[in-house]
Amino acid sequence: MHWRLFLYVCLAGLPLPASIIQVVNAHGNVAVRVTAGDRVQVRSSSPARAIVRGDASLREEGGQVLITAQPSDGARIDLDVQVPYGNGVKVETKAGSVDLSGLFALALIITDTGAVRVEAPWAATRIKLESDRAPETLIVPEGYKFSRFSSASGWALADKLDAMRVAYGVITVKAGSPQRVELVDIPVPRDSPVKMPWQAPALLDQMLSQPAAVGKPKVADTVSAGPEKTNESVFRLDVRMVNLTATVNDANGHPLMGLGSADFSVIEDGVPQKVRHAGSEEVPFNLVLLLDLSGSTQRERQAMKEAARQFVRIARAQDRVALYALANDQFHVISRLTSDRQRLIAMIDAIPQVSGASPLYDIVVLSYAEELYERPSERNAMIVITDGVDNQVYGVGTPSLVSFKKLRRAAEGFHALLYPVFLSPFDLLPPPRWARKARDQMEQLASASGGRMFPARSLRDLDRVYELVAEELRSVYSVSYSPNNQDFNGAWRNVQVRVNSPGAKVRTRTGYLAR
Repeated sequence: MHWRLFLYVCLAGLPLPASIIQVVNAHGNVAVRVTAGDRVQVRSSSPARAIVRGDASLREEGGQVLITAQPSDGARIDLDVQVPYGNGVKVETKAGSVDLSGLFALALIITDTGAVRVEAPWAATRIKLESDRAPETLIVPEGYKFSRFSSASGWALADKLDAMRVAYGVITVKAGSPQRVELVDIPVPRDSPVKMPWQAPALLDQMLSQPAAVGKPKVADTVSAGPEKTNESVFRLDVRMVNLTATVNDANGHPLMGLGSADFSVIEDGVPQKVRHAGSEEVPFNLVLLLDLSGSTQRERQAMKEAARQFVRIARAQDRVALYALANDQFHVISRLTSDRQRLIAMIDAIPQVSGASPLYDIVVLSYAEELYERPSERNAMIVITDGVDNQVYGVGTPSLVSFKKLRRAAEGFHALLYPVFLSPFDLLPPPRWARKARDQMEQLASASGGRMFPARSLRDLDRVYELVAEELRSVYSVSYSPNNQDFNGAWRNVQVRVNSPGAKVRTRTGYLAR
């Protein structure tokens, strides 16, 4: 690795894989923040004088990144460090304060008398603090419980999160006689590549009650999600346009290409509507690949990675692809939407042998919310490579908090087609009842969104699936119309989309709530 240290401004940049970043500053203050970038950045300052060469250094040593403040004249040097998500952090000081902020994967603070302040999502972060003496001042966030222990050997504080709570970060503090310890609660950052499954219910309610961010309204814009009032999908029309995604095939199941607005007709509550726009081939796709890397799919891991590679390859040059995963009970963004195919393939190859529980429904919600929800007027699809087994179905482990019934209803309003690639979890014929239920639910989810499920029992079956998915994506159209009925009173409206071609078959949502 190469590194550079800029004096006076003292900003250092270093591209990194996940690693341990060690910061040593005996007498100065240290602030460390987690960011969405891919570089470590260090800024140094001093309350006593200007920064000079040699006050701070950054280097790689034994696979770790080491940042040190060693001024030759003993002046106090303060360090402000930004680290990418996923890296571990170790901070050592004697009297300087330590200030951490963000969702840390792993952090260790070693200090003697320095004050400690940690901003973290305490619902997703575990902490253990050990010191010779209790801090003079202790501040903990309201709504959380922490255990305190005092003994002849010292004082300790630990979180009281439930053992089954899905958490991510671990922070350990080892101190002598700290003046002050302050724990401040923050939400899981929006730009974090890791989300907790228990975030899904509130996030789904938020998507159903607030319009998607579509930017400045144009002549033709899209409907967006609104509050759930009935058992049907919910939409609020901020602009009087309805945007549908429709899959069109001929009588033999092959994609119908080259259709335009004149080829489509839309019927809303029995009344013909004027189609403003219909497009397919020239419109780019946002394609999300979600890999279910839970314990129930371990034997299919190589097949899943190969499937992901092939799906990246079938995307067209103008399409963008994202790669997400369910792993270690959590939602992980491996790559957000990008057109860099080589980078995506390399990331797939580097996926480790992970496992975990299967809160699949929660993860589907988080996957849709991550990027596609904010692109309601674009062509979106999500391919979910899974055995379909949520722990709700199997009855053990960490089940989703979002019910399948609510997820299915919400999928009717997703601005994305769902394509589960169903890897059968059993060779037994007939399969167990819960396995049949898992498959049935994946079919329902695909149908609700206007998508389609693709079953595969082996790698050989996947060869055909790639062709089918490629054909499917070529047959997807964006269809927009302005409803004749401008009384947006929250009532459910049935929608039918037809194509003026003999034998043509159209799949799309069945309607929307006009709000």
